Amino acid sequence: MIKTLITVNVVVLGISAIALTANALVNNNCNYNNTTGNYVSNGTVHAYGTMDSALQCAMSGVLPQIVVDRLGSLGNSDAKARAKLVIEANESAKAKATN
Repeated sequence: MIKTLITVNVVVLGISAIALTANALVNNNCNYNNTTGNYVSNGTVHAYGTMDSALQCAMSGVLPQIVVDRLGSLGNSDAKARAKLVIEANESAKAKATN
């Protein structure tokens, strides 16, 4: 009985450690500056990233609000529709992370 409880506790701790590590890696891999919204790649600062780079961050729910606010403000109807999907993905991932 005690061995089973210890094993379960070790497994739970291991899963928690993996989840925290994965979350830290995702946050480190979102290359947007939270304050300016600039995209930083290999030490080079760009005024904007790509829609794909925004989607990568959004899938983890870590897309900075300053970037969310400007998505879809420029471009044709296809770009605006894609921006809406990126924003929805970010909101969905944030909701899942809090539950």
